[in-house]
Amino acid sequence: MKKFSSDYHIPTVSLLWVTVLILLATPFFAPANSLGEIIIQVLILSGAFMLLWVLFDTKYVINHSYLYYYSGPIRGKIDIFNINTIEQQKKWFVNASLKPALGNHGFIIRYNQFDDIYVSPRDKKRFVEALLDLNPQIEIK
Repeated sequence: MKKFSSDYHIPTVSLLWVTVLILLATPFFAPANSLGEIIIQVLILSGAFMLLWVLFDTKYVINHSYLYYYSGPIRGKIDIFNINTIEQQKKWFVNASLKPALGNHGFIIRYNQFDDIYVSPRDKKRFVEALLDLNPQIEIK
């Protein structure tokens, strides 16, 4: 089993942290007086904890013939033998259907016939080598 932590794009992560701090501070500046206000505060705090979950648990794991991805509640696995191409991405806007990543210099992995995912492992070279060790047929762009 090989684990890869996500790379970080400082402006994105900073914005997420500021949002978390604002959400966590909300109950202190707007105390709840009714059941409706309590429910709203619980929802706000739930949002803050979801963002914290994403910040602390975005990673990729290669185990046997699967690539597992984790980013808070977004989780899944990809059969490495179904991966067609890995494309280096260095643009601000990423055109992929799923983006469990915190970095902006990552890869678009295309697999099956029409599926794709954007990942941003910190150790990019080791990540690609680990995938190629299992499936040397993957095309690198």
